[in-house]
Order: sequence, then C-alpha cells, then structure tokens
Amino acid sequence: MSDRADDPTRSPGAGRVRGALGAGWRRTRAGSARAGRSRLARRLAVAVAILLIGAASAAGGLALAGGTKADIGPFNTTMTVQPDVYGETVVTIPPLGKVVFDSHEGPVGLSMRLDSVDPDQAQVIINTPDGVTTASENLASEVTDAVVRVLVQALALVTLCGLAVGALVFRNVRRTLLTALSSLAVTAATMGYAASTLQVESISQPRYEGLLAYAPSVVGNAEDIARDYEEYVANLQKFVTNISSFYALATDLPQLEVGDDAIRVLHVSDLHLNPSAWHVMESVVDQFDIDVVADTGDMNDWGSEQEAEVYSRGVTQIEVPYVFVKGNHDSATTVAELAAYDNVVILDGEVRSIAGLDFAGVADPRFTPDKGSQPSSDYAQQMLTQSGDRLREAIETAGGADLALVHEPPMAVPLVGSVPLVLSGHTHKRAVQDLGEGTTLMVEGSTGAAGLRTFDTDTPMKMELDVLYFDPETKDLTAYDSISVGTIGESDITLDRTVVPADAPDEAEEVQNGEAATTPAED
Repeated sequence: MSDRADDPTRSPGAGRVRGALGAGWRRTRAGSARAGRSRLARRLAVAVAILLIGAASAAGGLALAGGTKADIGPFNTTMTVQPDVYGETVVTIPPLGKVVFDSHEGPVGLSMRLDSVDPDQAQVIINTPDGVTTASENLASEVTDAVVRVLVQALALVTLCGLAVGALVFRNVRRTLLTALSSLAVTAATMGYAASTLQVESISQPRYEGLLAYAPSVVGNAEDIARDYEEYVANLQKFVTNISSFYALATDLPQLEVGDDAIRVLHVSDLHLNPSAWHVMESVVDQFDIDVVADTGDMNDWGSEQEAEVYSRGVTQIEVPYVFVKGNHDSATTVAELAAYDNVVILDGEVRSIAGLDFAGVADPRFTPDKGSQPSSDYAQQMLTQSGDRLREAIETAGGADLALVHEPPMAVPLVGSVPLVLSGHTHKRAVQDLGEGTTLMVEGSTGAAGLRTFDTDTPMKMELDVLYFDPETKDLTAYDSISVGTIGESDITLDRTVVPADAPDEAEEVQNGEAATTPAED
C-alpha cells in the first residue's frame, strides 16, 4: 500500500469533516458580522427615535403650555412661549386686537396678553409727580424678568413632557431620561437661536391686526404715541388734582346762586373708547354732586363685542343713574351690554322719569362706524328725521318731557315745539342753538376727545362735558357749566358758566358771568 492510502487525514471521510468545519466557521463569521451591523442599526434607530420623540415632546409641551402671569407696571398680563414658524412677538390688547412685532426668527414665538389694569397702581402712577417716567424706567426690567421666568417654566414643562412621552413609548428608564434630555436640548437650542436673531428695531415697526389695523392711520407711529400719551396722562393728572380747586372757583362766580336742591345733570357724549373719560366723569359726578348722567352716544368706535364687553365696564365707576341713547358707532351689542348694568337706562322712543326729570330719548337709526360725521345721503337724512318723529310721538303720548336725548343734531328738528331742551353729540364740537318755538339744542363736544383720533392731529381736541342745572319746581334749565380738559400738549382746565335768563327761557343767547374759571396746571 502506498503512503497516501495509509494517511487517515487523506481519507474521503476526513475531507468531508474539514469542509463542514470550514463552512461552519464561515457561517459563524458572517452571522457575527450581521449581528454587529444589526446592533449598530438598532442603536442608531433608537437614538433617532429618542431625538424625534424628544423634539415632538418639546413642540407638544410648548403648544400645551399655559400662560405665565406677570405684572408689568399697572398691567396684569399673561405671557406664553409657543411654536411659531415665523418667530414673532404678539401683544394682544382686548378689545382692540393685536400688535405683532417681527422680533426674531422661528421656530418659537412669544405672546403677551393684557388681561387687566390695576386701578390703584395706575392711579398712583398718574397722581405721583414723575410717576409715568418712573414706571417707564422700571418697565424694561419687569418685562425682562417676566420673559426669563416664562422661558424657564417652558423648559421645565417640555422636560416633564419628554419624561412622560418617553416612559409611554420606551418603557425603559434610560431611554426615558434620554428623551427628556433631548426635549430639553431641542427647546434650549431653538430659544438660543431665536435670541441670536433678535431684532430690537422691530419695536418701532409693528403690524396691527383686528381693530388696531386702523391704528397706523389714526395714531401714527409707536414712538409718537408713547411720547404723546405721556403728555396726555400728565395733563389728566392735572385735572384730577385740580378738580376741587376749579369747582370752588365755579361756585364763587358772580350772579349765580345754584341751590342745593337743583337737579344736576352731567351731559357727556362721544367717549370713543377713551378709558380716561370714565375717570374724568367719575370726578365730576363726585365733585359736582351730579344726580344723573346723560350720554348721547358713540361710546364705542366699531361696535364690536369685545369693545362692548370690556369698555362698558367703566359705567360701574358712575354711582348715579346713567341714561344712554345709541350713537352711530354703537351697535346692538353695545346697547345690550350696557343694559345689563343696574344703573343704566337705555332710551329708544320712550319717556322715563329719572332723578326728578322726564327724559325722552331715541337711538340713532344708523350704524356707520366707518363713515364721516354728516349724513351721506338723502335716505340717511330721512332715517334721522323719522327717528325724531318717532320720539316726538312718544313725548306727545307721555304728555311732555323736560329734555330729550338724541345722537345726531338733525334728529332734533322734528322735536321743535314738543320739548324745551334737546341734548345731542356726534359732531365733536360744542354748540348751543335756538331751534325756535321754545326749543334749544345743546350739542356736546367729545368727552373722550375723539378717542385715538386725538393723537393724529396738530390741534388735539379737549375732553368736553357739561353740568346742567334744573330748577326742581319748574324743571327749567337755569344754568350750565361747560368743562374743558386739555389733552396732548395742553395744561389748562376751564369752566365756562352760562346763566339762562329766567325772563327769557326761549332765547339762546349765552350770558357769561364774568371770565371763565381756569385752573392753572400744577407741576
């Protein structure tokens, strides 16, 4: 036998064993490689899942986050951070709308809603010398503190959201913690990016939405508003501090003795959403011992539900009956909101006895918040005349009235001879006119100084209102005080007293008793 035949390793059986072992080894190596690649893929997949779920948790946490309350000056606000692809700062001012600033780039935005005003703190700011300046100096730090607080709270919230979502998805402590950390990191990174793209100059280039969309044409740019409003508030302060003084001057005017039993009516009109008008009216009601307020309309600007709900609350500052007729800027919503207050009496084609006088009144038939002050067509004139006719019929049915309230002066024409005195507004210009047949028309200026419109004129309006004195026996108008309060750039507060001659009540001539009582401004 040969050596080859005697070698057992060269037998056919040994070859088959070696082949099997080699194939097994190759399969083992291939399996190990596939297992390695599979573990790496799984780890990458888990990491991507953690990152995506963390990012989703961050977005969800910001979207679900409630606002953070913050006091900024006299304002009670709610600040919120939320996902925003545009990266804006939005200030919501009920009921007027929104002011939007392109303050930074996305994907997060900051919103602030003005919820209310602390009246006590606002009064302190107004009545304290340099109060507005001091409040302005503190404003920046208060806003900064509020923003930092809302950002910290947002980071805490998205972290908690990441923990909750991670626990639900992975059911693994390590992966849950990593999800929370990724949620925190994504949020912090987006906030950092937003901060790096901050555009401070955007504060002077706001975009207006809602009713405030009309602001650029009405009130000018933000810097002018801030400057003018400070002057306006400073002058309002002068009114509040001097009201007692010029009331004393009024009572000392010669040739007039207003008895303690005189019925005193405060005539106001065209408040046009000026919140300061309520404070002025409240002061006059208190200092002049007013029995009833007569408002001849245009309390709002656009008649919106938000205006009616928020602004009409000012009537709660007036602690005497408040008689109101709708103006052309007031809607049915305005009237309904006012009617809910116990001290408010809405007149629309009727006669009511209030504070010892018979008041007649009718609503303006028009709702034209975007039109000019004068009727624009023959049909509009006809509508006003028909409303006046309806009121005249109501007065005749009731057996007469002591005075009538309408909004637009043309509505008074049908009332000639049926009532001695008609009060109106609408024109924003005070006037007294003899209509004949024993009827006098008194048109009030704008008690709200035309609202926002006063900021867009070189000669700002004054806030105007009149105190009317009626004889309690004859119900005749015996005298009236015309009060004017300076607004922007003015510092005077005047009171002109007019006596209605007892022997010639039908005449419209105004008898001025001495010079106008003027209270100089105090520094």
